This record gives sequence, C-alpha cells and structure tokens, in this order.
Amino acid sequence: MEGRAERFLKSLMRRSFGVALLLAAAISAAARAPVAPDRIVLPSDVAPTHYDIDIIPDAGKLAFAGTVRIDIEVKRPTRSIVLNAVDLAFNKVALDSQSEVPAVSFDIGRQTATLTFASLVGRGRHVLVIAYQGKIYQQASGLFALDYATATDKKRALFTQFENSDARRFIPSWDEPAQKATFTLTATVPADEMPLSNMPVASTETLPGGKQRVHFAISPKMSCYLLYFGSGDFERIARDVNGIDVGVVVKRGDAEKAHYALDAAAHLLPYYENYFALKYPLPKLDLIAAPGASEFYGAMENWGAIFYFEKYLLVDPKISTQSDRRLVYSVVAHEMAHQWFGDLVTMAWWDDIWLNEGFASWMTLKAMDEAHPEWTPWMEGQDEKENAMHTDARRGTHPIIQPIRDVLQANQAFDEITYSKGEAVIRMLESYLGEASFRDGVRNYLKRHAYGNTVSDDLWRELDKTSSVPVTDIAHDFTLQAGVPLVRAAGSASGITLTQGRFSVDEKEKQPMHWRVPVVGLALGSTTPSHGILTQDKPMELAGSGGIVINEGQAGYFRTLYAPPLMRPLIAHFRELSAADELGLINDSCALGYAGYEPLSDFLALAQNADAGLDPTVLRTTIARLQDMDFLYQDLPGQAPFRAFARGLLHPILTSIGWTTRTQEPQNVTLLREVLLKALSEFDDEQVIAQARAYFADYVRNPVVLSVDLRRSVLAIVAMHADNASWEQLHVMANLATSTLEKQELYTLLGTVRDRDLAGRAMKLALTDEAIVTTRPEIVDRVSRWYPDLAFDFALAHLETLMALLEPDSRSQYLPHLVGKSYNAAMIAKLRAYVDAHVPADARAAAAKSEAQIAYKAGVRKQRLPDVDRWLTAHS
Repeated sequence: MEGRAERFLKSLMRRSFGVALLLAAAISAAARAPVAPDRIVLPSDVAPTHYDIDIIPDAGKLAFAGTVRIDIEVKRPTRSIVLNAVDLAFNKVALDSQSEVPAVSFDIGRQTATLTFASLVGRGRHVLVIAYQGKIYQQASGLFALDYATATDKKRALFTQFENSDARRFIPSWDEPAQKATFTLTATVPADEMPLSNMPVASTETLPGGKQRVHFAISPKMSCYLLYFGSGDFERIARDVNGIDVGVVVKRGDAEKAHYALDAAAHLLPYYENYFALKYPLPKLDLIAAPGASEFYGAMENWGAIFYFEKYLLVDPKISTQSDRRLVYSVVAHEMAHQWFGDLVTMAWWDDIWLNEGFASWMTLKAMDEAHPEWTPWMEGQDEKENAMHTDARRGTHPIIQPIRDVLQANQAFDEITYSKGEAVIRMLESYLGEASFRDGVRNYLKRHAYGNTVSDDLWRELDKTSSVPVTDIAHDFTLQAGVPLVRAAGSASGITLTQGRFSVDEKEKQPMHWRVPVVGLALGSTTPSHGILTQDKPMELAGSGGIVINEGQAGYFRTLYAPPLMRPLIAHFRELSAADELGLINDSCALGYAGYEPLSDFLALAQNADAGLDPTVLRTTIARLQDMDFLYQDLPGQAPFRAFARGLLHPILTSIGWTTRTQEPQNVTLLREVLLKALSEFDDEQVIAQARAYFADYVRNPVVLSVDLRRSVLAIVAMHADNASWEQLHVMANLATSTLEKQELYTLLGTVRDRDLAGRAMKLALTDEAIVTTRPEIVDRVSRWYPDLAFDFALAHLETLMALLEPDSRSQYLPHLVGKSYNAAMIAKLRAYVDAHVPADARAAAAKSEAQIAYKAGVRKQRLPDVDRWLTAHS
C-alpha cells in the first residue's frame, strides 16, 4: 500500500516548488549550531584508547575498590594529565611503571582529577594505572545498589547508570562522549551471583570465600557513558536472533514476566538491522530488569546491556494491563534503536543529544507501526508532540540543538524538547523527503560514522545527498531556534492564503521568528492534497473557498489558526475528517483557545463530538484535554458546571463500551476504558465511584474476580477517593505485596488521594524505610498532581532527606517539577527563593520552565476560563 510519505514525495516532484525553496534558502546565510564559549571539557592533549578495569564491589558496605589501566595517547608534551573523577579516592597512581608519583588534586566543581608530574610526559603512547576506591550509591547514579524483598529474605543487587556523565563515579576516565575507547572489565563478585556487562563473559576464576573473578570480552569502541556492570541473584531467558544471543535478565523468580519483552526484542532486532542496513555489531544483547524507579528516567541504552526499571520491561500477568504491555514494547523499541543511533554513532557533545533521543523516539513509533499498526502509534505520537509544543510556546524553552556548557546543563537537556520535538521534527522531515530517501540518508550516515561521533549537520549532509529536495535549511530552522510556527489560514479573492507567524502563550515572547515550513493542505471532500513550503516573506496560495485541513496527516510541527469562516466548516464536518486530523484539530483548538488566538468555545464545540463512534485514540486525547481544563478549574465556582458538562459527554460512552473487556475487543478500546473511568472519577461521577468501591470490596474478598485491566482502574478510583479506612486498606496491601512491581504500584497509588490530610500521610511514608528508596520520592510526586503547593512545601521542609533519595545531578529538577504543576502565581516567588538558595546557575533550566508553566496556568484561569463559563451557561 502506498503510504502518505510516498504520496507526498510524488506530489513534490509534480509541483516544482523546490526552486522556491532554494530561493528562500538564499535569503539568509545557512545557520550554524552555537557552541557555549565557556564549555567545560577536558584538555585535548591526552586521549584514552583502552581501559582495562578491575573492580571488587562490597555490596554490604556500599563501597568498592578498583584498579584501572588506561592506554593513553599524549598529543603534546605535558606535565599534567586531567581526567574526570567524582567521589573517588586515589590510592596509587603510576605512569609507564615509573617510580615517580604524581601530585593529585581534585576539582569538585569541575569533577576532575589533575595528575601533575615533575617532568614532561612526552608525545606518544603511555599507560596510566590508578588504584582507587569509590562508593556504591542507593540511587540510579554511578555504581548503585537496589534492595528488594523475596518470599524468604532481603536481597541486594548492583547496577550502573552513567548517562549523562556518571562513569566518573565508577572509573577515573575521560567521561565525555567524543572520547571513545575500548574496554575490558574484570569483576570479583559472589560465586552465586550472575555478573553482567556489555560483552559476554570470556573466562571465570573460582576464588576462596565463595567468590568468583569474572573477565568480560573486550568491548567495541564506545563512549564511557555506555559502559555497564551489574551483579545479583539473577536468571536469564534467551533466544538466538539472527545469530545474536538476545536475553532478558531478571531477579530470580521473575522469568515468566520476561517473555513479552523477549518476544518484542526478537521481532525488533531484525527490523532494525533491515531498516539501518547494518547488522547489530555485538555478540549478545541483554535487557536487564531492576526493581525500583527513578524520577528522571526509566531505561538506559548501555551497548549490549540495556538497563530497565521493571515497570518498563516486565509484564506480570496478575497486574499488568494492556497499557503496561504497550509501554514495555515502546521502551524496548526505544532503547534498542539506540544501539545504532547513540551507541554505534554518538553525538560529539551533549549539544546534539537529540541525535540520540529524538531519533530513538521517532524510530520507536516507526517500529511499533510496523509491528502493531492497530495501536495507531503515529497518532499516539501526536500527544507527545503536543507536550513538546506546550513547553516550546512558553518562556524557558530552548532549541533542539542548544549550547551545553557542562554536565549539569547536559542533565537538564533530557526533556520533551529533546525527545518529543526532536521526534516530531524528524517525522516532518521524513514526510517531506519521502520514506525511501530519508531511510537511505540515515543508512549512509550510520555507515559513514560507525564507531565515531557526529554533529547534526553530518546527518543533514547525508539526507541532502539522497533526496531530490534540500533539507539542511529546513532542519536548521526547526533545530537551531526554539518556538512553534503558527500557520494562519484565511480566505482570499483567489481562494485560501496561508501566512506564517509564531505561536506563543507569553506576550513578551511573541517576537517575530521565521521558518521554512513544509505544509500539506487537503480540501474537504478532496483526495488530492496540496504541498508547499511556507516562508515568512512569501504567503502560500491554495485553491478553494470552503473547508480545508492544513497539516493534513499532522506530520508538520506547527499550529494552524483558521479564520472563523474556515473553522466553521471544519467543526460542522468534523466526523468526516481522518482520525489523525480530528486529533490535530482538537489539540490545536484547545491550545489556541488557551493562548487567546481563538475562542475556547471552538474546542468545546469539537469536544461535543465525543461519543462511542469516535476513534478511541481521538477520544482519549479529548478526555485528556477535558481533564487538563478540569485541573485549571480547581477551587473555582465554574468547576461544578464544567464537570457536569464533561460527565454528560463521557458517561454515555462508558454505557456503550461497558466496564468489562468484551471478546475480541480492539486494544485501543481497552485503553480507552481505563482513561474514561479515571476521568469520570475525577469529574466526580457518583455512579462510577460507587461501582468502583463495590468492585474493590469484591476484590479484597477474592482478587480473581477482577480482570487485570479492570483491577487497575478500580484501584486507581478507590485510591483517588479514599477515606481513612480504604486508604489504610491500600496501605496494608502495599506493605504486604511480595511482587516489587505490585508494591511500587500500590505505594505510588497512595499518593494520588484527593483528601488533603491523607495526601500528607502519604508523603510522610517517603521519610520512612517502608517503601524502597527509589519509590519514596515518587510518592511525593504523585501528591503534587492534586496538591503541588503542598508537595513543594513538604519537600522543602524535608529537603535533605529527599535529596538523599535522588540521583546527585538530577536533584535540582525535583522541586521545580513538583511545583510546576501549580496554578498559584504566588508559588513563583517561593520557587525563585528556593532556586537562589539551592540550585547552581547551570542547573536552572527546569526551574525556568516551571515558572513559565505556573504563570501560564494562572493566566488561563483568569483570562480564559470565564469564556468557558459563559459557553457552558449558554449550552447547559
């Protein structure tokens, strides 16, 4: 079947607007990615070529001893060698087996160690040996330990997490992505544990005292942050896939929960090898499950040894829903895509981290569409694009490619702009170039730069070579400047005219910006789209005078503002649009209404189409937009009539699809039911709440009475509306749960309660040893859904305790994340005071985004919701 991208390319070839694009490109010189002038990097006079690492962890004492032998290349004679090290104590340092002992000094701020020699170290190859000691953390940073309970005792397993810059907590190293080297790793661990690394075990020695010394095979050339080590009471299920040993590693006893992920990996590996036209280069690929959680990530693409928190890898038949399965598939797909985009070819510096994350996010949807088109993954991707646009339209946003000064700034760059805007821009470019041309450019890029480092322009050059239309200038427009283009559609004497501006929710940020925007338009009733490149100085003319869909298929990264005469037919003929375009129109009308570009009544009119006949994915997004609006109504008198309106729309849909899964029900309907039940409970639907409580009473007596999917919904509703008795009942269930997946689920549910006093009790659990270390901050985060101000104040009052539960380089983001959900403008001053006192200057990006988000929500409550009140009164 011919896809939209192929139709797009053929239309491009028929319509010779390529010349116009070249003229537009000539208007201004080609952009260049900026570089931070004070970038903190290591000196370039010494580079590593190989690390030979020998570590001896003491899990009980949360400490380890290590020795590293580093083959280095000295490019210029020097008396000092500077490398990265954090929380490491050097016991002995030697160069080339010389007797001279260099002076060692540490710079805590720059996270470096400087070795100063009395005499010059000459050019050429040398061997640097360092014996050292380090700490084992209890958060996902460096070498870390996770504790969990079994049926008989408690266990502790070891894992590593080095991205973006925490390999320096494990080995003295050149911990920068461009400093690639090969690695051999040797580890001394208990004889009854399974050791893991990027490569297979090459040999094992049995040692006295129940120990074993394990030697892993040499790795390919790679960046330090991709190195991995782990050890624990694990078991592994595996399969040969195209000659590659693919396995899933789990805590002993969890093997049955790993089969879904293994099946997914077995399908994805050949798909990626075919798409990239490059065979997976390592002999094995492990997917490793760990108990616990992080506030900041779910998985990590270590080459050949991908780390996942259990939620993102395991499927427990007793508690995992269809949405859980889809989440697992998507995260497995994302991390496996990194084995090529990120691991084989790595960005030269964190400026271009989107080359890893944006591409893996896009490739995830592409792979899911190939394996499960019934999931409509490209439509799911629209919601991710929407999240990016919300940030990108406010103060505090940043370009996809941004100048990164140091590792603290780099840590802030893993956000919705990098991931979701990156993904959306890639999809737009693929649609513009055509699938075949885009794929060929990607293949050439990976082959040319395998085992090396790149910047974004390396990719654009390859895409320009394989395409009949240029891409670099368009790519620069969307990656080197922040912001969301706004395409205005208005009637004209000759038909319809498109002009370009900038969509922004902050008046101060509405300064002019310019993009070359690929646009697709489709008139209502037509099957032949129009294509073109819209520029600031050249409006685009389309034939026709009636309704027209701009951004047909929704592959473009921009918002569309229709003049009222063009919006009216779209509202009237909404059900005649494709599901993707229905989704795009809902998202745009809601965002434009909040920002004051058009009345919010346009969104409400579209929302009235919500019924059981609408596409389930469109319904889920409509429901999500209604939930967003409901949250903005908190403590306002208009919330009651708004909730009545929402219940009136949604309850008939629940009546139609029912509470329980039907035979051969499409999975998207199953997911819709979960969203629908949660939303109706948020809108205080008394029938839904009462029915959930009745189901919960049955479940407590006999857990098998509820299907897995219904169980999740019932627990969520009961937790949200819990009184003292039911909250304590859930608390006891959490404490008694034996599965780490179920225990984490239940403890975090305790934080979703609406009762303010019970929310306070939930947060106090984060100060105890009851929940595992990595789950405790998440409980407070769940409370911030309803009570962001309360969660912020609690976290501030217990700052030292909570910070100790988080990864060191991510701590600056936690409180801004909590309070960013607030609509109370008074919290901005409290956030600023916290930031001034506790957050380094280089780590304030998250706070800036949260401040803009609070101001935006406060403005919507004051300026836009009165329009909704008037509409509801008129349509009650």
